[in-house]
Amino acid sequence: MKLPRPTAAAVTSVLAAALLAVLTACGGHGGRPAAGSSPASRISGRPATSSPAAAPSQPSPGTASPAPPARVLVSRLAYPWHWPNDVTAPGRVTHALAVPPVPELIQISVGSHPGGSGERPFNRMSFTFTTAFPSYRFQFASQLVSDPGGQAIPLSGQGVLEIVFTQAQAHTADGTRSSVISQPARSIGYQRMTSYAQAGDFEGVLSYGIGIHWPVEHSNPQFPVRAYEVETVTASGQHRYTVAIDIDASGPA
Repeated sequence: MKLPRPTAAAVTSVLAAALLAVLTACGGHGGRPAAGSSPASRISGRPATSSPAAAPSQPSPGTASPAPPARVLVSRLAYPWHWPNDVTAPGRVTHALAVPPVPELIQISVGSHPGGSGERPFNRMSFTFTTAFPSYRFQFASQLVSDPGGQAIPLSGQGVLEIVFTQAQAHTADGTRSSVISQPARSIGYQRMTSYAQAGDFEGVLSYGIGIHWPVEHSNPQFPVRAYEVETVTASGQHRYTVAIDIDASGPA
């Protein structure tokens, strides 16, 4: 029996809250969502933990109070569930922005959503930038190739979801160091996402590949992909722009 399809407004509200919960649980710096909080456990797939209620306590002298969570300014579905290699509706999102400054990647995080309440299960990789949303495209490929070298980059799994950001970079403006503050280990180990790697960061083109676990090796399953965007502002007034790439995790791994 099919469950009723949730409305677009309901999906947007739930996803925005879940994505913000992940960012908050990670302390604003990414990595895997922290265990123990209910919203984060829903998107990571880890069971929530509970503890007896305790009376609120005042911070000890000289102890900093916890930073307030980021506030959501914009949340939108940028690309609905679809097979991104479809030439009639390719995986592509375009933003017009003036550069410099070029948006810098500062955070990569991952999470696994088990589904429920009428929504499909999915794995998510989020990329957080400074200054603005870059344009980006994504599609499935047989292998990840370095840019500009052209060498194959090995990833676990039977396929690759390639993501290319334009007018974006993962290094500081002076080119002396990486701008990425936090990112997960290369091996992910989710139902659909197995691993990931950077393929290039050259002349405003930033590319990554996610290793994909096909249900049947050498098959060509058309996994739907979705892109979701959230703009937040921190307590200190810094704007952050997160692009979440979701891959359907239905069916056997």
